[in-house]
Amino acid sequence: MKNSKERHTQIIERSLICTGNNYRIKTAMEMAGKGQKVTIAYLGGSITEGYNGGPDNCYAKLTCDYFAKTFGKGNNVNYINAGMAGTSSITGLIRINKDLLIHNPHIVFVEFAVNDTKNKTNMAAFESLLLRILSSESKPAVVLIFTISESGYSCQNEMAQIGRRYDLPLISVKDAIVPEFVEETMKWQDYSDDYIHPHKKGHELITELIIYYFNKVNKEIWNDIYNISETPVISNEFVKINMLDNTSTQIKASGEFLPTTTINQFPNGWTHKQGSKIGKFAFNIYCKNLFIVYKESKNTDTGSADIYIDDTFVLTVNGFNSSGWNNPVAKLLFNHDNPANHNIEIKMAKGSENKEFCILAFGYSD
Repeated sequence: MKNSKERHTQIIERSLICTGNNYRIKTAMEMAGKGQKVTIAYLGGSITEGYNGGPDNCYAKLTCDYFAKTFGKGNNVNYINAGMAGTSSITGLIRINKDLLIHNPHIVFVEFAVNDTKNKTNMAAFESLLLRILSSESKPAVVLIFTISESGYSCQNEMAQIGRRYDLPLISVKDAIVPEFVEETMKWQDYSDDYIHPHKKGHELITELIIYYFNKVNKEIWNDIYNISETPVISNEFVKINMLDNTSTQIKASGEFLPTTTINQFPNGWTHKQGSKIGKFAFNIYCKNLFIVYKESKNTDTGSADIYIDDTFVLTVNGFNSSGWNNPVAKLLFNHDNPANHNIEIKMAKGSENKEFCILAFGYSD
């Protein structure tokens, strides 16, 4: 029978699915060791943001601190936490320039396994997100982290397939802890106080998994220079997504959707306030795909909006959600093979004319 130390060692070791091509991560380690500036960034949902762990005890801060202490020289390692609660790879891709790439990171950890859905659009966005980071100016190392919910939900299988295509390091919280649940040597409550978020000890566990990866790759011999695979697994169709907000969009008509300060993560949107006049928000855009990002709220004064593309009704988006917390939600409006000029119109839906609705941003590629 295994003792607790042996069992814990096995938990840590089986979390590392593969180390991938190590050229970029070892380059960052070498830079840090020489005293050069190195930026480590973390992109994901509420787990990465630090929910239940806190800003100083979340896995992101703890692992960055470890890297700085172990491989850096003094204060030459910069920490960027771009986690955002309740968001998916789609939202991450839309905001990637302003929240991540602007910092020219050398290492990027990506964690969306419990936030994403497994449909083609979401997985294409995830793959496009990875390609966008990998091909960015600073040529960062990208490390994938796969978390899991209490019910067992995770996009690990789908994401790991994509990660292997690009020879990326894969770290699995799922593979680490699920066998312990099966053997009844560990309970979910040892990792989390709710259905999805690791508590303080859970964040410490994820930290151990990443430290194990750091130390493992540090001992490896250098791989050949990293080259990005040119053959996508799902699709790279969203790789050139850009964001539009009230600082960059020329609208034809406001329809009482007025430029306002919206939420911290997407501060430059438009809000149709409760009791405002009825009208259409309208603008023209040349693109081949378009996402809308809007705010969900549990406030019953929040309503729904109808969206029309080229005078044709496309869908209704509902800003009210009983479990919403002013969180951003992204929806695909259309996706075509070739770009064209399109007229976009948004108006409050029937029954919501006097309610509030908040447009946070749009994502598009031309």
